[in-house]
Amino acid sequence: MASSSRTALPSAVLALRLLTLALLAASLAVIAADKLTLDFGGGLPPKKITFKDVYAYRYVLAIAVIGCAYTLLQIPFVAISIAKRKRMIGGSENVALFLIFADVIFALLVATGAGAGFGLTYDAKSAFGGSKLPGEVVRFFNMAYAAAGLMLLAAAAMALIIMLSIYSLVR
Repeated sequence: MASSSRTALPSAVLALRLLTLALLAASLAVIAADKLTLDFGGGLPPKKITFKDVYAYRYVLAIAVIGCAYTLLQIPFVAISIAKRKRMIGGSENVALFLIFADVIFALLVATGAGAGFGLTYDAKSAFGGSKLPGEVVRFFNMAYAAAGLMLLAAAAMALIIMLSIYSLVR
């Protein structure tokens, strides 16, 4: 029983890191797949719009990639703590503090990506007519909302990781 309680917090952190990775990867896939083709008629060629054409959506994609890479780098630390039956991730207080500070920075970074996605999508949708938009345009904005929402959930999971890490440090 003592060894299972010793690895309970690192196991929960590992589960949350895997959830964070899945949410960020899903956000990345959704924003990368978000495409829109506008046909203006009158002999003009159709205009294809993707995340590459919108700076805020590029930021969302970049933060999702950075967040995935960071989470992939953090998973071995947690796995080693579980394997060694350590309650504290990183082994020592100094390493654990450094990892917590890094988690805080990346959680804030992921939250800014979600905010940028939500903010631009809301403003653009409102500026272009809101509910009067054609179905394909609404779908384009809804996919951007979905990507930002997944990123926001990833930031919340990272906040839980931070709370658990701090709890294991003071325990």
